[in-house]
Formats: sequence, structure tokens, C-alpha cells
Amino acid sequence: MPNHQRIVLHLHHGAANRGLMRKAAEMARLMGLDMFGVFVEDEAVHGLAAMPFARELRLPSHEWHPIDADRVAAEFRHAATTAKRRLDDAAHGMGISCGFEVRRGNPSGVIADLLTSSDIVVLAEPRLDSDELTQSFLRSWRTATRSDASVLLLPPVPMRRRGPVVMLLAAAGQRGVRTAAHIARLAKEPFVLVGPAKQRGAAAETARSAGVLDEQIRQRDIASITENTLRFVLADQGERLLVLDRDSLIPEQERAVLRVAAARGTPVLLVGPAADDQV
Repeated sequence: MPNHQRIVLHLHHGAANRGLMRKAAEMARLMGLDMFGVFVEDEAVHGLAAMPFARELRLPSHEWHPIDADRVAAEFRHAATTAKRRLDDAAHGMGISCGFEVRRGNPSGVIADLLTSSDIVVLAEPRLDSDELTQSFLRSWRTATRSDASVLLLPPVPMRRRGPVVMLLAAAGQRGVRTAAHIARLAKEPFVLVGPAKQRGAAAETARSAGVLDEQIRQRDIASITENTLRFVLADQGERLLVLDRDSLIPEQERAVLRVAAARGTPVLLVGPAADDQV
């Protein structure tokens, strides 16, 4: 896919989620990309285990015991082995290539150092039953959006296997359009442009130059990006993927997109800023 080479999953102790891995592998196949998993051993946990005064509460006895550093290291190794096996299974099931690496350090720092503009980092969408987001998601979100990578948000519910690729035009740039058009061409799905008329015209030309056929292109007008307008314009689409430029939205619009996408079970691809000159 233009400028993108792999989909990256950040794996850690207790995060070998088969469902998320299968969804990531499915999206990697849709986009024609490889998948790469990085398992991070948290240096802070290793450091705590090495301290002689550190204690842990064990169940079911509810008694405090010294932390066994060797046991902690063994648990990390076991978790990494489990994560690699499940990731390999997910990739094999979708017929895609998959890499895997174990690193040790501060998880946010490790991921930030790893990501480049050719990566798409996967995050699991939180369940937006309220306005509160988990601290874990917020940390991952900040790490991803401070990098040059693109970000793929995967819903906590089953994804559609067919449906249009929808490009949300919230800025004049074309990098997201080129990426979304490439995906629509590979998937042989309709390509829906949602935005003001002036931006839709330029985007349609970009899509045609990327190999999308005229009969694939649909256009929908939207005056402003709010939850209500998005729900209305997407109501009859049955979209497979929603794409937008990562830096094109103000915070309120960003929240509106995430809430509507989560409610509809739609993956969201936010194309990173460094992709512009290379797509």
C-alpha cells in the first residue's frame, strides 16, 4: 500500500487477544500489508521484582510474599511465547506474512522509538458507553499520535467483511485519499467521498489517478462534522472502513468520529502526517 509497509501490534503481558489479532490480520490482508508484533517486557516490573523489599499479594491465600524475579522473568517469556503463537496463527489464517520481536524497556518509549511513517499501529477502540476513556487507551493513543505512523482503530465488535471504503474529507490534503483509494481498488469495493463539494471534486480526481473506476466512486455532501451529520450520512452505507487524515480534525470532531465509528462497529484508519510526500 502506498507509503505503508506493515501493521504493528503492541503486545504485552496479558494482551495476547486472539480477537484483536484476527481483526488486525484481516485488515492487513485487505490493505496488502505484512503484520508485525512487538512484545514489550516492562522494565519497571523487572526493576520492582529486583528490589528486596518488594512484596506481592498472592491469591487465593491473600498473603504477602517477596516478588520472585526469576518467576517474573519466566512469566514474561511465557507471555511472549503465547503472543507469538497466537499472532502467527492469525497471520497464517489470513495468508499474510508476520514478524515478531521482544523488547525490554518503558512500553511507551519502546513503541515510540519503533514506529515510522511506513507503519500503521493498531489500537483497540474502547467501548464508548460513557465519555470516559481508559488510561491504558489514552497512553497508547498519545504514543501513536505523537509518532509519524498512521493509526488503525479496531472495534470491539465483529467487523463487516464487505462494504464501501469511506473517505472523510475534513481538510484539503490528499494523502488520506490516496491511501483510501488504494484500499478500495484492492478490495474492489465502492469508494465513498464524504465532504464539501470542492474537496470531493479534487479527491475524485486523485482516486481516479490511483486506479479507482468511475463506477466505484460515490459522493456524499456534509456541511459539518458532528455526531448527527455523520450518523445520517453513514446510515445506509454499511461501510467496511472509515479513513481520514490524522491531523484534519479538531478534538470535538475527532470525538464525534470515534463515537459514531464505535457505535457502528467500523474500523477507522487515521493516515499519518508524514505520508504526504510519499503516498
